[in-house]
Amino acid sequence: MITDINRKKTNSELDRTRLKPYWSKYFEFEIDIDLYNLAKNELISVINATKKKDRPYIDSQIVISNILTDFGQKHIFHRKFRENHPNSDSGQVLGMQLYHLILKDNNIWVFAETKHQGHKFSHATYFI
Repeated sequence: MITDINRKKTNSELDRTRLKPYWSKYFEFEIDIDLYNLAKNELISVINATKKKDRPYIDSQIVISNILTDFGQKHIFHRKFRENHPNSDSGQVLGMQLYHLILKDNNIWVFAETKHQGHKFSHATYFI
């Protein structure tokens, strides 16, 4: 579940009717079972490891960068992603996947969005 920084509103479902159009890239990725599950397993592993820490905190930009770097060394994820999703950004799509997985998690995570100067996309931080 995710709540805002003020802890006033908690969400546990992805309301597809209220999302911005760029979320369509994530929904296309969801259908790509092999790549989706590969990324899902890595993201869930990070979420579970983070929950065991004294101060659970996830910086999506760092987590996704590490996962994509790891994929580059061990898998053909990047090639298949470019072939199957030529108009999508893998970092952005995995960011949406991370958000969706945390949204479905039983813990209540606080979500804060940040955008660094010069970066194309904003990124999220999550903490319990």
